[in-house]
Amino acid sequence: MPLYTDWTQRTSRGVVSYKGCSSAISYPPQVSYLIAPPGISIASYSHICRSYLCNNLTNVDPFWKIKATVPKTVPLSTHTCPTCVGRLEEECHPAFAANETCPYSASTCYSSTLKFEAGDLNSTFILMGCARQQHKLLADFQHVGSIQVTETLNNMDKSQSTGGSSALSCHSSFGGLVLGLLLALSE
Repeated sequence: MPLYTDWTQRTSRGVVSYKGCSSAISYPPQVSYLIAPPGISIASYSHICRSYLCNNLTNVDPFWKIKATVPKTVPLSTHTCPTCVGRLEEECHPAFAANETCPYSASTCYSSTLKFEAGDLNSTFILMGCARQQHKLLADFQHVGSIQVTETLNNMDKSQSTGGSSALSCHSSFGGLVLGLLLALSE
């Protein structure tokens, strides 16, 4: 199944998901933060199973449950950064992205181009927002589930702000069903 993305123009939240076949061993659903708040946060859901319709995630409730474990109030700094999750088009250009006030502990502007590849999936998008520092957030994660992730940092000189499921069948007897889901949030 091809990539499914869910974000509106100039948003600070996005969902990237992919459902396809894998020869990897089965494992139960796994939900975790790859990058925890404050600032840009990235959570991952992955599940590999072998029976028909076993991978039936129908909503993003697992993400809201993990997000509920994070403190709700965070001290803010006077610094702002362009914040956006979107495709590599005008919707996430620094000149058009909304500026948001950064948390005190994540007051550095971050911008990267993320590329996801798995099977028929080949998608690129921009992630901008407040971070603890301008470095590769996903440096330790070349794969999220079965999705290969490539992260390239963008030049911050221009973007830094001043101021303050459908059914799927696998044809191989060793094939399994895989769902990789990534949620990027800006807090």
